[in-house]
Amino acid sequence: MPVKILHTADNHLDPVVSMYYPKIMERRADFWRAFKWILNYAIERKPDIMLISGDLYDRVNPRNPPRVQLLKYFRKLHSLGVRVFLIGGHHDTPRSEEEGASPLDELAASGYVTYFSSAKNFQAEHVKIEGFDVCISGITYDFDLREGQDPLSRSKPPVEGDINVTMLHYPIEGFQTVSYRGEALVRIANIPKGINYVAAGHLHSFQETIREKTYIAYPGSTERRSFLEERDDKKGFLWIELDNEGFKRKFVEVPTRPMKTLKYMINPKSSNPVNEIITYALKYRDRDLILRLKISGKVPLRVLTRYRRDEIFRRLIDHFFIVVIDDSELEYGIEKIEMGIKLSPLQAFSKYMDKLFEKEKDSAKKDIIKIAKELGLKKLKEAGAW
Repeated sequence: MPVKILHTADNHLDPVVSMYYPKIMERRADFWRAFKWILNYAIERKPDIMLISGDLYDRVNPRNPPRVQLLKYFRKLHSLGVRVFLIGGHHDTPRSEEEGASPLDELAASGYVTYFSSAKNFQAEHVKIEGFDVCISGITYDFDLREGQDPLSRSKPPVEGDINVTMLHYPIEGFQTVSYRGEALVRIANIPKGINYVAAGHLHSFQETIREKTYIAYPGSTERRSFLEERDDKKGFLWIELDNEGFKRKFVEVPTRPMKTLKYMINPKSSNPVNEIITYALKYRDRDLILRLKISGKVPLRVLTRYRRDEIFRRLIDHFFIVVIDDSELEYGIEKIEMGIKLSPLQAFSKYMDKLFEKEKDSAKKDIIKIAKELGLKKLKEAGAW
């Protein structure tokens, strides 16, 4: 029988979501609901091993309710014989002594899970499963690593079992990622041969690759933490079956809340920008949807004074789960008034007479125009013209 592994990461329980006011608690519940779905799946399917590859919590000081609920579930999984292993990510690992211990230390102290707490060296544990000696190792996120430094250059995951699994929470070379400036980077060449599965965390979209006989995968986050993830079609976790012949894997989708960004550019000639924005947004009404409105444009003051962010929010909030309004690209533009070229009376008269002079073909008449110009300028000056 193969070794059955449930691999999840980046659950971000109890997130800081102030942007979702007044539905902060409902949004936090979304993250717990997604992870609870995974926990119930584990209780029903009873994997041999459950791996959580960092950022179980969104912060180092989560509130008590999620901590209590997790202990209850991990106790249940422990009673079913499911071995749970965790590493710390960059959200639930303290940056300094001042921040105190990781909330994962509390879970480890319960005896229901194994927490690889070292950020400097890989820790490992051997488990006998289905006649296999399974070596499970992991390393917690290290804030002291420099940009581009590889944590595997100073410590390597052990290759000591019939099946070798290692956990880490870093970007890995070759995987698509948003810019993580200043971060360490794992180079695939440094992953020891003989590692069967690299259970990675940190990147929030599901990605996988196979290098020789090593399967490397990010299951992705289990709920959309930001609008950078709105285009991720699915969120979920991985079900892995390993034996000495190779592996099988299945990505299991978890129900999540949808996100959508709408862009609207205000017409500088708009008479009622608020009504126009609302009419546009309501085409996508969905009470489960997190809607972000990106409003832009360069508008004159008379249009800008008719724009009301609070009114847009108030009139849309009953049609969506929440509405986030981003009008950072809305600009005030000064209206240009075409005044023409201003000339003084002397300049205007002189220009007019010059045009008559240029158009006239008769030389005698040209002389008359010239004299008229001189006399006219003289009379204008006498009258006080400038």
